Amino acid sequence: MLHLVYTVLLLSAAFDRGSSLPSFEIECSTVAWVAGGAVIAVVAAPLAVGALGFTTAGISAGSGAASIMSAFAGMNGGATVAGGVVAALQSAGVIGLTVGAKTAVAGTGAGVGYLIKSYFLESSDEHCVIKFNGRGFV
Repeated sequence: MLHLVYTVLLLSAAFDRGSSLPSFEIECSTVAWVAGGAVIAVVAAPLAVGALGFTTAGISAGSGAASIMSAFAGMNGGATVAGGVVAALQSAGVIGLTVGAKTAVAGTGAGVGYLIKSYFLESSDEHCVIKFNGRGFV
């Protein structure tokens, strides 16, 4: 998904300037790490929100969510802000993540997947490489 977004951005930038597109190569394992990071983040985010204590029944007493709510209420003179962090997390606990939130979480997960692949795993001599030569995929 991230690769497709990058390709569209490259295409739009090149057509605006009338220049040729750059060439690049991406290892298939990098694509797998990016996609895996995105999927894991989207699956794990609602579980993490629930584990904090933001549930369908409300904020669980004595949970991390209760502490978060108390801290934000203290910063705002005793009340939490409508549409604020606590409200957004409670909404995610009740109805799940919105499409925009899933997109943001997926993008973050994809970035983390890329960083893990780039910095913690050695590059291998892969036989599977996705190539773009400026005119199309080869």
